[in-house]
Amino acid sequence: MSNVRNWALGLLLAALILFAPVIAFVMVVTVEMLTDLMAKMGATAVWPVASAAVGWVLLRSTAGSRGHLG
Repeated sequence: MSNVRNWALGLLLAALILFAPVIAFVMVVTVEMLTDLMAKMGATAVWPVASAAVGWVLLRSTAGSRGHLG
């Protein structure tokens, strides 16, 4: 049973490593679509706030789980 778990964990890890660029690309495309939507709505003064919010969310999701940000 332990051998099957090890293989499953290895396959899951390999899949995550292989799909990481795809996930990152989808995240970038989503952020671009949201910022373009905001620009079309006329909220050009919100660009610094929007970029800071996106950076904060990404930073919290990567570093926050390891406890680096308190």
